[in-house]
Amino acid sequence: MKKALMISAALIGLWSASAQAQTCNDADRIPITWSTIAGFYTDAMSALVEGFEKTHCAKVTVVNIDNSQLYNKQVIEMVGQTGAYDVVTLETAEKAEFAENGFILPMTDYFKDKPEALNDVAPALRAMTVTYKGDIWGLPYYTYTAGMFFRADLFEDEGERAAFKAKYGYDLGIPKDWKQHRDIAEFFTRKKGDKLKGQVLEKDFYGVGLMAGPFPEIQDELSAPLWGMGSDWLTADGKVPVADVEKVLSDYLELLKFAPPAALTVTYDGVMNQMKDGQIAMTHGFFLDQWPNAASTEVSVPGAKMGASVAPGGKAYIGGFLLAVSAGSKNPDMAKDFVAYIGGHDAQMDFAKAGGTSTLTSVLTDPSFATPEMRSKTGHFATLVDILKSAEGFNSNLFATPFGAKIYNTMQIPLQAAAAGQITAKQAAEQLAADVEKICGGPCPINK
Repeated sequence: MKKALMISAALIGLWSASAQAQTCNDADRIPITWSTIAGFYTDAMSALVEGFEKTHCAKVTVVNIDNSQLYNKQVIEMVGQTGAYDVVTLETAEKAEFAENGFILPMTDYFKDKPEALNDVAPALRAMTVTYKGDIWGLPYYTYTAGMFFRADLFEDEGERAAFKAKYGYDLGIPKDWKQHRDIAEFFTRKKGDKLKGQVLEKDFYGVGLMAGPFPEIQDELSAPLWGMGSDWLTADGKVPVADVEKVLSDYLELLKFAPPAALTVTYDGVMNQMKDGQIAMTHGFFLDQWPNAASTEVSVPGAKMGASVAPGGKAYIGGFLLAVSAGSKNPDMAKDFVAYIGGHDAQMDFAKAGGTSTLTSVLTDPSFATPEMRSKTGHFATLVDILKSAEGFNSNLFATPFGAKIYNTMQIPLQAAAAGQITAKQAAEQLAADVEKICGGPCPINK
């Protein structure tokens, strides 16, 4: 009986919201403004906003900001308490800073009556993107959690398999660890005129694509081997583990020998262009939300067949975009409803149909996304479910310090300098440790 009453109440609530939206005049609509990434599934986002406005007496204005400027612009508005944005879009490393400084409102009480909304978020993502100091700070609406992409047609070719086993003494397959990944990268690196799958190459071919350019994504790649070895960017006492960072960076520098020279100038879009152009055999730990791009290789490269897998070692970068309500919002109640709607099941289903990578387990495991017709958009969902399940219980200390965003935005400098050969891996690790200590004023506070 209680369950029936709860269902009835939910239906009444939905009917009331829908009726209210249908009967309200445009002049009565409550305005809210959402700051988000420019060009980020713009059409899909517009459709979701329209869906919210159909069921709520609201008018949503979307402020599109270039990703490189989003953090700084949002911080400026939060510090000034301007109320310019009602809903903000936060990277995983930014959540603790915004919560700690009172930039965003906790939604713990809001979700007490909506536990299903939170429980549907994959636990690993919930820990990384939603919770801080025991409170709930919004909902993630998109995940860029990483796995690995590879040319399955190369891995399955009998000639290549025989040659690989003859050289390395074990079967060619999805790498189980980073040593195997290095072997495969070396094996598939060929010169123009060499053969690949029995065909003469018309251009150089490389074993791996790397995001070693002057962008933050270089640390996302390095998170995979670092987390995989049981380490982290910050120890429990808030310090950089210099020896561990030096180790994974040294291995990464060796891997650069098997990547296109452009590795030092590109980020994720450049790696995807290399894959679609038939230049590389696989990625490093790479954002699975790029699957639609990776899958298009099957169109651009004759005979190509793409695969997605868990990264070597079982761990890779985990994170997502969090929608949170600004403390300066003039209409926080409607803003909270908007966060719940965009991060909710129905909107996330529509988002996934448009090619977005959902954070909800119910969406990622929905049978409709496992069909051949949906493969080009959602062929990575099953792999993502496996990754998030295996990551349950893990939470990076980098995301649990209020200095996480400042650290994250600084890390690329020494790491990329090492990739470019300007300093050694040891010097980069030591510089990172010194930079982090300066940012935090000593050991960084960790608040999970």
